Amino acid sequence: MPPKFKFTKEEMIATAFKLVRAKGWPALSTRSLADALGTSARPIYSHFKSMDQLEAEVAQKGVDLLYEYMIRERTGDPWHDHGIGYVKFAQEESCLFRGLNDEKHITYFKAYGEIIWNTLTESLSDYPPFRGLSGEQIHHIQLTRWLMAHGLAFQVANHPPEVWNGKITPTMQQGSIAILEGLKRQFLLQGG
Repeated sequence: MPPKFKFTKEEMIATAFKLVRAKGWPALSTRSLADALGTSARPIYSHFKSMDQLEAEVAQKGVDLLYEYMIRERTGDPWHDHGIGYVKFAQEESCLFRGLNDEKHITYFKAYGEIIWNTLTESLSDYPPFRGLSGEQIHHIQLTRWLMAHGLAFQVANHPPEVWNGKITPTMQQGSIAILEGLKRQFLLQGG
């Protein structure tokens, strides 16, 4: 009979997540995870074929946390809240945000992030400011605003957090309104 291990797969993912959340991907290794769990490396490989498999699970947990940030009500306007939440995540979870966007882990972020994109887009299907716009126009507005939010998120994640205190919400609201209104005018001038 195979030995029973002291830690479940979920406990290992949670512990690995804590390590990455606090210090980024360099903090996660078989040895550091085993040390944090107070065990040898053997149980880790009983649950995961490789560290890449564990990292994919940690990335998914990170994107799940990002989603929680994005759906949190902050202003009463869900579209603004999504953008603000994205940037707040980068500010408050800077190691995790940078780690999800690094060269190795961006593929996980894109895959799981697309699920978030689709879910949030669906949640805005009756969003009053988008009424009368085509699906393509809405996509263009959302993509443009995401580019703004992503750029701001990188700034926030790579500067001392206090530099942005009190500025994220008004910056995202003003930028979102400018993008929405500017693109609506452009669509109108283009006849569509």
